[in-house]
Amino acid sequence: MLIEHNHMPSVFDPGHCRPCAHQADLGNHYHRVQREETRLRQAIASADGARRYGIWALVSSGVGLLLALLALLTG
Repeated sequence: MLIEHNHMPSVFDPGHCRPCAHQADLGNHYHRVQREETRLRQAIASADGARRYGIWALVSSGVGLLLALLALLTG
C-alpha cells in the first residue's frame, strides 16, 4: 500500500514524491527516462554543431571556388 500524500493518485512525479516512487518501484524507470532525455538533448546539440560546421565548410569552399575562378579569369 502506498503512503498517503497530497497528490492525485494518477499523478506521479518521483522527483517530488520519492517515497511513492520507491514503493511503486518506478525510481529506476524515472532515472532511465531522465538519462535518455539528457542523451537526446546532447544529440540535438551535437547535430546543431555539425550543421553549423557544415554551413561554414560550404561557405568557405564557395569562397575558394570564387577566388579560383577569379584567378583563372584574370590570370
